[in-house]
Amino acid sequence: MLLFVVKRTLRFIPILFSISILGFLLTAYMPGDPVKKILIARYGADYKNSALDSKQLQSSIYKELGLDKPLFYFSINSYNACDTLYKIQDFEQRKAMERLSDMYGCWENIETYFSTINFYIANHSNEKNTLVNLSQEYENKRILLLLSRVSSQNTSQGATLERLYANIVESKSLMGNYIPTINLNGFENQFNLWLFGNGHQRKGIIRGDFGSSLRTGEPIENFIWKKLGYSLELIFIAVSLAFLFAIPTGMRLTRTKSKHSQNMLNILIYLMYSIPGYLAATLLIFFFANTQSLYWFPESGLYPIGYHPSEHSYWSNLGIGMPYMILPILTYAISAFAFISKLTKNITAEELNFDYYKTALAKGLSAKEATRKHVLKNILIPLVTLFTQILPAAVGGTLIVELIFQYPGIGQVTYDAALNANYPVIVAVFTISGIMTVVAYLLADIVYALINPKLRH
Repeated sequence: MLLFVVKRTLRFIPILFSISILGFLLTAYMPGDPVKKILIARYGADYKNSALDSKQLQSSIYKELGLDKPLFYFSINSYNACDTLYKIQDFEQRKAMERLSDMYGCWENIETYFSTINFYIANHSNEKNTLVNLSQEYENKRILLLLSRVSSQNTSQGATLERLYANIVESKSLMGNYIPTINLNGFENQFNLWLFGNGHQRKGIIRGDFGSSLRTGEPIENFIWKKLGYSLELIFIAVSLAFLFAIPTGMRLTRTKSKHSQNMLNILIYLMYSIPGYLAATLLIFFFANTQSLYWFPESGLYPIGYHPSEHSYWSNLGIGMPYMILPILTYAISAFAFISKLTKNITAEELNFDYYKTALAKGLSAKEATRKHVLKNILIPLVTLFTQILPAAVGGTLIVELIFQYPGIGQVTYDAALNANYPVIVAVFTISGIMTVVAYLLADIVYALINPKLRH
């Protein structure tokens, strides 16, 4: 059995690695300047006008995110491109340099041009705003317009920059854009930092560190695991209850001889399955959390106002939070119960046609005993598959339930992240969901082997 588990685990490692690469690429190529967004989240939109040293802060965040390192263990660039462009900390300037390199080639002239602009910015404040705009521009018409403004403010600087820009345009050579070069970057790269961390500022995703939120600036690990725990707690209870009642119901549907009972159960199941989650949640709130009628359960939240879960044990928190969880659990369990009941009925009906079931009946077992002793074991395999697939899929599927009940789970976090373009949080949820799916399939394989030892071979 141990060898079987090891083989299955090794088979899933490439999938986990692929998920991590995809998650990293989504993080690396997210729109906008992550450094600026985190600075605004941590220090406010006017951080440049505060007493803080904005350049020093920008440099610190840039290094914290690992942006001062190459992207991967190796890089493939064109001959004209600069292979150390990542060292330019200004996002807009880096973008302008990259675009000019694509348009004209001749990297040495481009580097000289931007180095001169940066020198003027650092030493001459009169034309600083115009020079900053010029350092972030790559369109020819805009560059010429800004150069004319610099010349009107400082003739010497304007003439120098016009000459350097003219050198770029005149020495245009695009042949190098079609010649690839490969650079080996070693382990000091962004992906390695994102995956394994550096032992100081970053711990890597293998230790649960997904970086910082672009909305609040705080580490994502500070809240995402707690929110995930709330959602998994809700989902696990709901799905377990659904399976607990749905499997006997589905098997009973195949055994019952009464057409009336079958029709009543089928109508009930189809009705439960057809009700959308948002409608089921609304109806439950209306009937059981309504101060005008039955106020049996709280209508939203997880804990009473003023309650601090960090000051209490898990079981105390679960006991206090259970009244808040009952309606969300019922909302999710209703549709899950209907689907699992119908699936169990169909699978069981197929199994009843096999000879082993008829032989059990011929030996004197009742239909109930034959189903429980022989059929149940065979229908467990597809049901285990369903159970292991429902849990990871439900991480995103609880969104509507969590929004209606204001339940502080991972669905709420995902919604807020999507609404505020908080890409690192979105990537964290995607990566966690992918890992959970792989782990679920691994657990399913292990359970298959326990149910039917023949599958180990």
